[in-house]
Amino acid sequence: MSGIVDLSEAEAPDEQTVDVCVVGSGSGGATTARILAEAGLEVLVLEEGGDFVGTRLTQRDGEMYDQLYMDRGGRATEDLSISVLQGRVLGGGGVINASDVVPIPEGVLRHWARAHGLGHLSAEALAPHQQRVLADLSASRIAEDQLNLANRLLRGGAESLGWRGEVMMHNRVGCGGLGTCLIGCPLGAKQNPRAVAIPAAIQAGATFYTRARAVRIEEADRELKTVVVRTLDERGYHERSELRIQARVVVVAANAVATPQLLLRSGIGNEHVGRHVMLQPQQPIVALFDHEVVAFRGIPQAFAVTEFEREDDPEHGLWGFRIEAVMGTPGIVATLLPFVGAENKAMMTEYPRIAASLLLVPDAPSGTVGLKGSGRPLVQYTLREDLRQRLRQAVRAAARAYLAAGASEVLVPVAPAIRIRSQADLRQVDDLSFAPATTGLLSAHQQGGARMAGSAADGAVDPEGMVWGTRDVYVFDTSVFPSSSSSHTMAPVMTVSSYLATGLAERYSRG
Repeated sequence: MSGIVDLSEAEAPDEQTVDVCVVGSGSGGATTARILAEAGLEVLVLEEGGDFVGTRLTQRDGEMYDQLYMDRGGRATEDLSISVLQGRVLGGGGVINASDVVPIPEGVLRHWARAHGLGHLSAEALAPHQQRVLADLSASRIAEDQLNLANRLLRGGAESLGWRGEVMMHNRVGCGGLGTCLIGCPLGAKQNPRAVAIPAAIQAGATFYTRARAVRIEEADRELKTVVVRTLDERGYHERSELRIQARVVVVAANAVATPQLLLRSGIGNEHVGRHVMLQPQQPIVALFDHEVVAFRGIPQAFAVTEFEREDDPEHGLWGFRIEAVMGTPGIVATLLPFVGAENKAMMTEYPRIAASLLLVPDAPSGTVGLKGSGRPLVQYTLREDLRQRLRQAVRAAARAYLAAGASEVLVPVAPAIRIRSQADLRQVDDLSFAPATTGLLSAHQQGGARMAGSAADGAVDPEGMVWGTRDVYVFDTSVFPSSSSSHTMAPVMTVSSYLATGLAERYSRG
């Protein structure tokens, strides 16, 4: 059997045996499935979400957040400080991201070699895999005529202050400027894993089960492992039947929350499983202009201020902060504004005059993923003082850029709201505490949770991605990263997964 099988509609055998079972169909899982299937292995991929392409991507906020995101877009840290956004759809985060392509900086790879003993992940070793990834993504620099006014305003403000910035790379071909990237592209412009790696894997014989939730891995130290799977209903709300997949190799690529969750539920791995988690929190900021901006049309995220970003910090690798123009659909924008009721309604009438940015701040490992009594994930995170300080610096910088661009007001979505209309108002930022549930911090690039290391004393998986203490149970996703890989993780995880999956295919072929 090959192709895409929706287990909410079709029956699957109660038991079946394959060479490889991959858990997760996103950037890591789809890349792995393609490489292993093309190497001649029988590959089965499990995806909890459904398959949404073309007209199934309705551009309706409520329905799409319900169907394309984990916990219907409502996943958050235990203290409600950070909204944790993760894909739950065939193709994973590449279906719902802003199409940003940012490869791993060489400074980060040098940091991994120096601080974490991962010299095998060198720029030279990863180069052919990165080249293939960029080709698969059809990665290109966003064209000048595709920069909408919101992005041009941020660039103009930064340039007037003498700050460095860049027009970003993306993976769109034939973009229609709908502006609904965060709830999927019905035009199919995103050259993501759903558009490239998954069809290639199917062509090579791989099978993808959708509405298939992996709940446990059994006998992880034996030649033949068992993955216990529960099928879900059409909307993915309720578990229905159970089936068991036997596989010689299991690759977990379910994201930096679901991967440690599955390992913990299975009772496999060492004390590092679920630790060293990075959420890379992002602070939104909103600027209002006296004229229409219409930031919801065109490419939402095209220009980044990189003046304050460091790619080779001696202690952390990627550090500092980065300011990127962004825009969301009305639903998510309304939830991020620091108002309720009539005040929020009045603010939303200004939607056409809004320009917005996300302040991306790399973090040191300071979070954990554990289990609630129900087996659901418990995400805990400490907002360290160095992170709070860089967030304050980023807010000040973004506000200055927008004021320089002619904004009449800069709104910081915190409780209580901060309104900045002049340079003198910037002093309010000094009092930002980022106390729990007072700010709309977002996390879209979770990393860690199953850190790669040269020994079991330092990490959860070995340099080949195998979980310490198991026999051929691997992790090929952002969970293995020991520090922030990049400001955006699609290209990094595809590159590293390509490298690891190629090594696995070569070892498997040798027997």
